[in-house]
Amino acid sequence: MPPNILHISTHDSGRHLGCYGIDSVRTPNIDRLAAEGVLLEQAFAVSPICSPSRATALSGLYPQRNGLMGLTHQGFSLHPDTRHAAELLREQGYQSVLFSFQHEHVIEAWERLGFEEYRCRESGESQYPFMFQPAPEVARDFAAFLEEREDSRPFYAQVGFNESHTPFWFGGAVPDREQGVQIPAYLVGDEDAERHIAGLQGALKQADDGVGLLVEALETQGLLEHTLIIFCTDHGIESQRDKWTLYDAGLETALILRGPGLPAGQRLNSLFSQVDLLPSMMGLCGLEFPNDLDGCDRSPELQSESPLPGPEEIYGIYYNGACRCVRSSSHKLIWNLGPEPYVTSPPVPLNGSGAKTARPVWELYDLATDPDEFNNLAGQADLAEVERDLKSKLRDWLQRMDDPCCLL
Repeated sequence: MPPNILHISTHDSGRHLGCYGIDSVRTPNIDRLAAEGVLLEQAFAVSPICSPSRATALSGLYPQRNGLMGLTHQGFSLHPDTRHAAELLREQGYQSVLFSFQHEHVIEAWERLGFEEYRCRESGESQYPFMFQPAPEVARDFAAFLEEREDSRPFYAQVGFNESHTPFWFGGAVPDREQGVQIPAYLVGDEDAERHIAGLQGALKQADDGVGLLVEALETQGLLEHTLIIFCTDHGIESQRDKWTLYDAGLETALILRGPGLPAGQRLNSLFSQVDLLPSMMGLCGLEFPNDLDGCDRSPELQSESPLPGPEEIYGIYYNGACRCVRSSSHKLIWNLGPEPYVTSPPVPLNGSGAKTARPVWELYDLATDPDEFNNLAGQADLAEVERDLKSKLRDWLQRMDDPCCLL
């Protein structure tokens, strides 16, 4: 029988975790998953906002092809023929259950994703974020599900934590300064930033408590070693110059996999795009998946003690901001199709103040020397060949995706 699958996602968390080198964050349970499994050091979202990134990861199709190019609560939706992980796994004999949060469809349409059951606290509260449960409560619901279930099928449990979306105090989370506060380099390190990141760290600690309870529930039922656990974040954190942008800070994600056949303590440095998650997950379970997906099965690399080379480039789209990008292991090229203003000189203040100007049409960054993407090198003669090559690859990808920008 194939393994159970526990898919855990957090909200707006990026890689702000202990196992990704953020020493000020207390995430021992997530760090344990990394120590016992495989951590992807260069996993990236396809979009820096929630619905398109999650839908890409769980459909294996880019936003242009799955239909969800923007947020579900802003009128965007999956194409009727787009198939979600819950549906694909259900067809292959899995019990598919949703716990708490999903953003691949409007909340009340969870069945259309292929789930058999939605386990969530009943609440008359309709205002965000109070209609959702804090992570420890979600985890206790999962524990109850395992205690009660009599189904002999393997399960696909998709657990969505609302943490660490703002407001960070959701569910009783309190700011965490116990080990200091690590402010990203692209933010001005003032009191506003310190207060904001301390709140983020408190929300992440609460999410980590939930992860610990999920793993404890599997252990209690004797299911831990027969369950593929996938822990992921949907995109970068939310402050300034991260979420809502195609800089690495907006697209970077945590991705950790623990389960049968996966080496413990493996850290992979090759590029990993979110679009590869669904086929890789199914590949790890020995399952078939549609042959028309955009993503690739990376399970051989994930299972190997000697990592195989990853893709040469990955791609990103922020439809609302009219931006597209291509990223190699060494350079990032961003194409700005709209004039959305931004603060030109990082580090930037958390409140977004400062002189703003229209975004340049092209941004090019040397990630080896400038990992925070401060210095736009587009148009420089010594990088002309790199820029030309990345423009060609980006345009080819956009044409293959039938991206709306190709009509411009």
